[in-house]
Amino acid sequence: MNTRGEEATLLVNLRARLGRERLVPARQALAAAGLRVQAVAVTTPREAEALLRREVERGAPYVVVGGGDGTLSHAANLLRGTATALGVLPLGTGNTFARSVGVPLDLVGAAQVAAWGQTAAVDVGLLRDVSLPGERAFLNSVALGLSAEIARSLTPRLKRRLGLLAWPAVGLGTLRRHRALDLDLTTGTWTPGRETLRLRTHQLLIANGRYVAGPLRAAPDASVADHRLDVLAFGQGRLISLLRAGLGWTAGRPALRLSAREVTVRLPGRAWASIDGELLAVTRLDLRVQPGALQVRVPRGFDAGEV
Repeated sequence: MNTRGEEATLLVNLRARLGRERLVPARQALAAAGLRVQAVAVTTPREAEALLRREVERGAPYVVVGGGDGTLSHAANLLRGTATALGVLPLGTGNTFARSVGVPLDLVGAAQVAAWGQTAAVDVGLLRDVSLPGERAFLNSVALGLSAEIARSLTPRLKRRLGLLAWPAVGLGTLRRHRALDLDLTTGTWTPGRETLRLRTHQLLIANGRYVAGPLRAAPDASVADHRLDVLAFGQGRLISLLRAGLGWTAGRPALRLSAREVTVRLPGRAWASIDGELLAVTRLDLRVQPGALQVRVPRGFDAGEV
């Protein structure tokens, strides 16, 4: 429970969509919620990591992070497995993780949750690629195919101007150039051993939480506390199959859905992967879920397994 005047550190990524313009209002909202705030603005992951390490080392009960899903994903990489919880101020475009943990999208509501909410343990997704020195955390999803190609075409300026509408604005042009992916997918499923599927698909999505790309649901029963990754594939090679799969997904019927704790994706060549909105060129991805690894400030009464 918050004690009025409690100290809290606020980290704001100035490169987030609303980071620069919401820095002062974010500090004011937290102060109004009863916190004595030390606000630190950062522009690089290295600056953010240094601050988060200091907070963990001094035993801070939580640190409030203002930014988009990429910023929160990097913060989770430092805070997972520690006793320092993540407070969320959604300042990005989709604010997908905030939706998955029930944090309001307005500054006042989010600040009140950070100050007066409860702490809950949620799952973290982890991925490994040959280009990475170790495992990298993700909170929402890893996507290959069409959405990663769209993400490559998005610019910070366009995202600031259009918000979520930037995706369909760029998507139509990307769709005309898009080609399906060939890949091998290996999962640890409900059956003994590991099963490998060879797929030709337009879009592969590996989701940790309930929401992906803002308000879109990965699956009706998915959550950030179910200790599994949801694997969804859309389309089988022709664009019409992608459109049918997209319509089926919105109705709760994806073309293919698997649930697993571990997933391996192998590609015949390099392809772009979107990891909580950040791009990485990959040839193979090893993914797994780390159950309950991250402490997060959530609304009182929130049940991560039900929302």
